[in-house]
Amino acid sequence: MKGDKKTFIEGNTFYKEHSKNEFLFLKMLHGETGLQIDTTMIDGIQYITMPAGHVISVNTIPKNKVKQVKHIIANNMPFIIKQVALLNGLGVYYSDNLQFLLYNNRLYLIDMDNSFLYQYDTYNNYNNFDLLYNFLNYFSLDYSFIDESLNMLFLFQGDGFSFFEEETRLYKQLNDPSMQKNHVYYSKNKRHIQIEQKNIHVYGKTGNIIITEMLLNPEIREQWELIRII
Repeated sequence: MKGDKKTFIEGNTFYKEHSKNEFLFLKMLHGETGLQIDTTMIDGIQYITMPAGHVISVNTIPKNKVKQVKHIIANNMPFIIKQVALLNGLGVYYSDNLQFLLYNNRLYLIDMDNSFLYQYDTYNNYNNFDLLYNFLNYFSLDYSFIDESLNMLFLFQGDGFSFFEEETRLYKQLNDPSMQKNHVYYSKNKRHIQIEQKNIHVYGKTGNIIITEMLLNPEIREQWELIRII
């Protein structure tokens, strides 16, 4: 967190003096996650309030302590991915090392001092998944399944052009021009996934990749152990 912002903890609440858009971005994000975010005025200073907890980031966890929190991050992977995808969908670029609040065994993305809105056509320059890769790499966690899933989605969203012969072959073999490619899911389970909704099913190097037009309901995701990437 920025050193020029006043912060303190009182009881079970964390208080932080916030930058212009930080509260707005946090509310936009955590309106989807349920984390309690509010503001209060104290001595003429407006503070963001949220539950107090531990902060997990490359700035707060030294390398010799990584193993102690690695399992917490791994257990929260679907929830972390959801938040990063939500930011991209909102057009908000985090623009810093990702910082997460550990609260009730869940990791909530916080500290959006440097975040800003970007134009959709500059997505590749301001992709929050790149920041997630840096975060996961620091904690020695594999992110290849995220990268492969996104690459497959972008391949099928496009015209099938690829520098890799294998990807071009997959596109020609599996592409369905009648469906929009809006969402991508991943499962490390190697079972042949069978769902009624129209989809493109790729046997990836890291696991099963499912591209869909519509969102899958929670029961289907649970049945096939699917993590939503986007």
